[in-house]
Amino acid sequence: MLDQTNDFKWKIFKNGIRCFAIVNIDVLPNLSGQNEIKEYYSGKGFFSQGYIEEVPEVGYQSWKLAAIKGLEFAFSLVETNWTVQINKIGGRALIDTNPTVAGYTIMMAFLDKIGFHLDIKQIDIFEDFVLKSWSKPYKELIPDFLNLTYAEYK
Repeated sequence: MLDQTNDFKWKIFKNGIRCFAIVNIDVLPNLSGQNEIKEYYSGKGFFSQGYIEEVPEVGYQSWKLAAIKGLEFAFSLVETNWTVQINKIGGRALIDTNPTVAGYTIMMAFLDKIGFHLDIKQIDIFEDFVLKSWSKPYKELIPDFLNLTYAEYK
């Protein structure tokens, strides 16, 4: 059973754009000298409009890839090595959540767990980057948090 008290939620509403995601991760020091990401998804995906979708074992590849990108960037900010187990990514596809939102939320959850805090200027830069990921017409974009660019998901 998933410990929901371990959930990390991120949301913003700015310039008419709404973003939201909820993630659940476990973080442990990794003494082997490398970072490790383990993925354990057990959600049901989309089941009804207006409800939070949780990433299932199969599917939602763009959200999963963006989560890994978010963690890889976060790992680059710290000098110690970590094992991160992703238990849940939730959101509402095409409404509040896209891959960049999922990746940023995972990144912030990890940094919160290890007690690493971005300064307000860095947060503003990343939040603007996340907001710009909502393109029209909608494209599924994979974030590069290091270079603040996107690649179209294929």
